[in-house]
Amino acid sequence: MAVLSSGIAATLALAGCGAGGSASAGAGGAALSATQRAAVKAAEAEFAAYIKPRAADPVPALPAAPPTGKTLTIIGCPIPVCAKVTGGAVSAARKLGWKVTSLQNDNTPQSFVTLLNQVVQNPPDMLAYIGLVRNSSVTAQLSKLHSDGTKIVEIAPIGDKPAPAGPVDATVIAELHKRQSGRLMGDAVVADAKGPADTVFVWDPSFAVGWGPIKDGYSKIVKAAGGSVGILEVSNHNIGKTIPSQIVSYLQAHPSVKYVALAVGDYAAGLAAAKQAAGLQQKVRITSRAANATNLQDIKDGTEWTSIGEENAASGYRAVDQLVRLEMGVPLGSRIEAVGWHHIFTQDNVTQTTTAPEPPDYAAVYEHAWHVG
Repeated sequence: MAVLSSGIAATLALAGCGAGGSASAGAGGAALSATQRAAVKAAEAEFAAYIKPRAADPVPALPAAPPTGKTLTIIGCPIPVCAKVTGGAVSAARKLGWKVTSLQNDNTPQSFVTLLNQVVQNPPDMLAYIGLVRNSSVTAQLSKLHSDGTKIVEIAPIGDKPAPAGPVDATVIAELHKRQSGRLMGDAVVADAKGPADTVFVWDPSFAVGWGPIKDGYSKIVKAAGGSVGILEVSNHNIGKTIPSQIVSYLQAHPSVKYVALAVGDYAAGLAAAKQAAGLQQKVRITSRAANATNLQDIKDGTEWTSIGEENAASGYRAVDQLVRLEMGVPLGSRIEAVGWHHIFTQDNVTQTTTAPEPPDYAAVYEHAWHVG
């Protein structure tokens, strides 16, 4: 097995394993197959790469400054991470001198459809939305907007792909992005366990189509090393309410589970206290994705183990960048859907705990490419 650097070794040692040992046996001492050893080695390598500082993705420069005075409507959702993404899009659009209308559904499909019907009545130049139903359920509305000339970008799509003929022209936080965040949670677990581990993945099944790549990416990495992935179903409506007690109850009923993977970092609200009260703080490790400021503070305090930092407000900038290029006739190429920026946060590399992580200087990178200051 490749020898890890002393910095990586220290990080893994803090996580409770010795990084310099052989992958011929897992943490429990059981012999690993050749396939499992390869899976551990690959997870360790990817983990090592993603705990290092990561620059913002480059943004190709536009041929000229974008047109001003355009109208953009954004449909968001009440989950905290949604607000960060749509807030970034609002900030980016205002930098360009666009007029922005920001709407928010109440986390139900009915409210989303109602808002989309409202947008159809007064088509904007551009639309960015976080969908709560598959596009096939709102084909008539999207097609009408497309025929009226509205450029459309979907954020966190529910299994939908952009098509050359529209109506959705591009996507952000799509399948490739979400699969990678799941993979990185799996990498953290496998690199720590050094082999098979009993784990549980926590999610809201009503988001199964959109969040499936997260679960699949995580499960593939963990199972390749011989581990197991249980599933705990919760509701996003219960963030900060009953989710911590549901997780603790699951862990008490499944004492072999040593790792909990959260589909979104917001699920960790109140979990540290619940674990502590149940006497599980030193027995179970929590990893999450779409890290927020609270996740970072919990990691710094040692009550959460790792979290995957992703583009939050930067995803809003990415959506506006796609719309700019569509409006100007600049080909999107691979920017039609991108993996996006990711970073694994551990107790060793958290440097601030006041805001959700973002790619370094991402706004300046975009604004330079757009010829605005």
